[in-house]
Amino acid sequence: MSDVENSGEVDLFGDPVIHRGGKRGRPEHVRTERNANKVSLLFALGHEVKDVAAAIGVTQPTLRKHYFSEVSQRAAMQLKLKAEVLAQLFDQAKAGNVGAMKKLLEQAERGELVSLNAAVKNRKTDDKPKKAPPVGKKQEQQALAERVEGKFAPRPSPMIN
Repeated sequence: MSDVENSGEVDLFGDPVIHRGGKRGRPEHVRTERNANKVSLLFALGHEVKDVAAAIGVTQPTLRKHYFSEVSQRAAMQLKLKAEVLAQLFDQAKAGNVGAMKKLLEQAERGELVSLNAAVKNRKTDDKPKKAPPVGKKQEQQALAERVEGKFAPRPSPMIN
């Protein structure tokens, strides 16, 4: 890393400003704990891979290379964040924080509403009349042929004694 010089300066967001000594190209990305936390938090908030890559200043392939575990777990990140926040709320409520108790009860009621909503969506009602199975072309023609009357009606079956 002799060609890359870290001046000790930081940009607006706290990332180090890197001055290159006349070399061409972009310096290789270095994974930091701060960037890993940013990636996890952005995935927890529902952002796409391309947006997260732009937020930390790398391309999508670089993001997938250096933050593979975060990218592979992005679907669960939102649930992990909620679980962490609820655990902290629970700890504060257990310590006697009334505001935390109220917030925790609100979250419990919201979770109950979500589960009830899912149960209602998945509920099958037997009140609806059942539809007759669809009739195919051959069956339809057979039914029409059996209802023919008059001159073209089929002859009755012979009587066998």
